[in-house]
Amino acid sequence: MSRSVNRTPSPVAWVVAFVVIAFIGFADAMYLTASHYIGALPTCTIVEGCDEVALSEYSTIGPVPVALFGVIFYTVMLVASVIWLDVRKPVALRYLPFLTVPAFFFSLWLVYLMLFVIEAICIYCFVSAGTTTLLMLLSLHLRRVV
Repeated sequence: MSRSVNRTPSPVAWVVAFVVIAFIGFADAMYLTASHYIGALPTCTIVEGCDEVALSEYSTIGPVPVALFGVIFYTVMLVASVIWLDVRKPVALRYLPFLTVPAFFFSLWLVYLMLFVIEAICIYCFVSAGTTTLLMLLSLHLRRVV
């Protein structure tokens, strides 16, 4: 008699992946936020242009650096996913798409500005765009499996 093996990852594995990606985004956004407040330009080793993006008029909304909104966004993502890991209540993750989908479109807008308006490339911005995209996709998937 052959045994069927379930090869689909458990919801826990998906949420752990979510936590890891959210932490990467948090670290990226925190670095950019700290750089802004201490008056240092982010170090760009892979591509050049981080300084142009960081100094552009699009790097802040009023006096607040855009990266600080990222810190807040990723913090909410981390808190919600850690709460789910602790208590396993679906409500902790159910509403994440209401944050991740708009964040994804905001991120697309920022990438557009970076590439076509500022005409410079910031690797940290691409990391943020990538993590936001992955969090959106994972949040939509988690809504179905938890």
